[in-house]
Amino acid sequence: MLEGFLVKAKGGFYFVMGSQGEIVRCRARGRLKEEGVHLLVGDRVEVSRRQPGDGVIERIFPRKNSLSRPSIANVDQAVVVVSLYEPPLDLHLVHRIIIAAGSAGLSSILCFNKLDLVTSAGEMSRLTKLETVFVACGYTVVRTSSLTGEGLAMLREHLKGKTSVLAGPSGAGKSTLLNRLKPDLDLKSATLSRKTGRGRHTTRHVELVSLDKDTLVADTPGFQRLDMVRIPLRKLASLFPEMLIWEGKCRFNGCLHHHEPACAVKDAVQKEQIAPWRYEMYIAFLEEINRQESVY
Repeated sequence: MLEGFLVKAKGGFYFVMGSQGEIVRCRARGRLKEEGVHLLVGDRVEVSRRQPGDGVIERIFPRKNSLSRPSIANVDQAVVVVSLYEPPLDLHLVHRIIIAAGSAGLSSILCFNKLDLVTSAGEMSRLTKLETVFVACGYTVVRTSSLTGEGLAMLREHLKGKTSVLAGPSGAGKSTLLNRLKPDLDLKSATLSRKTGRGRHTTRHVELVSLDKDTLVADTPGFQRLDMVRIPLRKLASLFPEMLIWEGKCRFNGCLHHHEPACAVKDAVQKEQIAPWRYEMYIAFLEEINRQESVY
C-alpha cells in the first residue's frame, strides 16, 4: 500500500504523489463513490498498487480543512496574487478570498505582483499605503516581479515547508510566478485580453506542484467572482483582525458594528484606527450574508 497526496484529477483519473515524489495514476475504489466520498486535490489517500505507475485509491484520510473554490483540501495558507495594474486591483475580490481562507482556518499572504509596472511615485505611495494597512491587520505582504525577480526569494521562504494555494484574478501572474520559482514546471501563462484588459484563464484545473520535498503549491483557475461562503453574521467580524481588539467594548453584546449605537468599532473607524475602506468591505459582506440568510 502507498500513502500519498492527490495532486491532480483529470479525465476520470486521480494522480497521487508518494513520499519519494513518484506519481501514480489511480482510479477510485467503487465503494468510495457509493459512500458519496468526493475526492479533492490535496487529500491524503491510501493506494493499492496494481502495476508500475497505476493503482486504486482505497481510502481517504481525515481532512484538516477544505475550500470549495478552489476545490482543495489540507492547505496551510492562501497566497493571494494580485497586481495594481494588468489586471487592475480588485480589493473586493481580495477580501472575498482572504475571508474564505480565514473561515477555513487558513492564514493569508498578500502577494503584490508585477512590481515592475509600478513606475510612478504616486503608484508606489498607493501600494505602500495598502501594504501598511494589511500588515497592521496581521497579514504578510510580499512584493514580487516575475520579470525582474524581485521578491521571489522572500516568497519562496514563505512557501517553504507548507502546502499553499495561489489564488487571485486571471492575469495576475500566478502561473508565471511558479515558473520562476521552479522553471521546469513550464506552466502555461498568457497575456491580458485587449478587449477586457483582464486575464485569460490559462489554468483549467487545480493541481498541486512540488517546489521541493516539503513544499507544495496549488496553481488555481483565476476568479473574476467568488461567491461569499456561508459565514454566520456574528463570525464575520472575527475575520477582520483589526476588529478583534474592540471585542466586548461596544454597548451591546453581540454588536454587529453596523446600525447599533455606542459601537467601539465604528468609533475606531471615525478615528481612523480602523481603515475606513476595510470597514466598508466588512459592511458590504455583512449585508450580503444577511441577504443570503433571509433567503435560506
